[in-house]
Amino acid sequence: MATPQSLKHQRSTSSRSSRPRASTKGPLDLPDDDPLSSDDPASPRSPQKSQARTSHLSSDVGPSDSFDLKSLNAEIDSILASESVTSTAKDLSFLLRPEIYHPLSQLEIPPVFRTPFYSPSIEEPIEVSMGILNGFLTQGHFLLAAHLCAILLTSPAIRPLDRQTIFTLFYTRLACLELTGNTAFAAQESKALEDLHSTFYYVDTDLEVAGDTKPQTRYRNSYHIVPWPLRVLAVRLQSIGFGDSRRGITGLYELGFEARAEAMRPGLDKAKKQIWQERLSDLGIRSVNALVEMGDLDAAQRSLGSLGLGDSDAIKVRAGLLALRIGDITTAKDILDKSSVLREGVLKPLTSMADGNYDEAISEWRTLLETSPKSAEPMIVQNLAVCLLYTGQLNEARSLLESLISANHSFQSLTFNLATIYELCSDKSRDLKVRLVQDVSKHPHTGDANVDRTTSDFKL
Repeated sequence: MATPQSLKHQRSTSSRSSRPRASTKGPLDLPDDDPLSSDDPASPRSPQKSQARTSHLSSDVGPSDSFDLKSLNAEIDSILASESVTSTAKDLSFLLRPEIYHPLSQLEIPPVFRTPFYSPSIEEPIEVSMGILNGFLTQGHFLLAAHLCAILLTSPAIRPLDRQTIFTLFYTRLACLELTGNTAFAAQESKALEDLHSTFYYVDTDLEVAGDTKPQTRYRNSYHIVPWPLRVLAVRLQSIGFGDSRRGITGLYELGFEARAEAMRPGLDKAKKQIWQERLSDLGIRSVNALVEMGDLDAAQRSLGSLGLGDSDAIKVRAGLLALRIGDITTAKDILDKSSVLREGVLKPLTSMADGNYDEAISEWRTLLETSPKSAEPMIVQNLAVCLLYTGQLNEARSLLESLISANHSFQSLTFNLATIYELCSDKSRDLKVRLVQDVSKHPHTGDANVDRTTSDFKL
């Protein structure tokens, strides 16, 4: 339900004073004397693997990765989960107010895709409801999942002190709203978190640190109770909700300061240091992306050039994609030249496309299609079809995209691009698009794409 203007926040804002920021050098990039740089280069790394999916006809870049509530719970704070944290109870009842959450509608969803919203009974245990919610997520019913999250957050089954369940549901609600194109709702609802850097969200913890020559000592540290994925997501959404793009940049820098401080915390093992290093690199990329969204491409280009990308190929791919989005083809080529691994991936043909060399890109996409795993085939085939379209080979492009539909692939940019081709090649494009809707509605629900599709995905 939308928040009425007459309703005022019932908690005293003065109880949440801003937390003083720790003194540290630099913003989001790692310092020259960073202790992480002295780690053994052979130490295991676990960068998050992400497929670069893109299309030159649609702003949505491909199928969204499915996620599981169990994995989110396991990551509620994987870094400090094993450490002794003071069990300070926090009353989160301010996130359980019904007026925070907007009602959702299926009016823009074609009838063949509609599924009734699920509302649990009062007697239904919370474990059963969470299992149903997880089922929606694994099947790709993100709109139904967002609706159920709001129902559970405002039900008497949720205890105000159960912060893990509350934050899990709140994060899932915001993420599902974004996945279903309801970013405006997510931005407004994220404002309920208020200032995530306030002292309210921190608890003190005593950590034992063992030095090389000294016995174990007690070390005082502050621990943030909100999961890291929710904090990162909230930064962008709150900047949209408050209509202040600079707030997003500031929020990312605040997280960067904290990540740097955690990375240099005494007694932290290499695995946890690596996690904080990757989080810091991720924040650097996000800050550049925020500048792009602001329209400040010059600042984005300077920031991208100043980032220390480290050894993670996943981060380098994202940096290359951002360079292409900015239009800085030179930087993208420099990133390619410095990595033999990236030259064998998607960044090379994408750079050729950005440079207008579509014939060369067609050859590179075909080569990549022969050497890439089966899971990357939809993304490669779609971009190959886009290149064929730009070179006037409309029929072959249409055939390739229809082959993906026949293989039960139906992510948003694919259906949007195929609908565009139908408009270009037929006077009866609406009939073809209606048939496309019928074909996609028969696909199995695997959780790899949003099942609750809107008419705009098919340009109807």
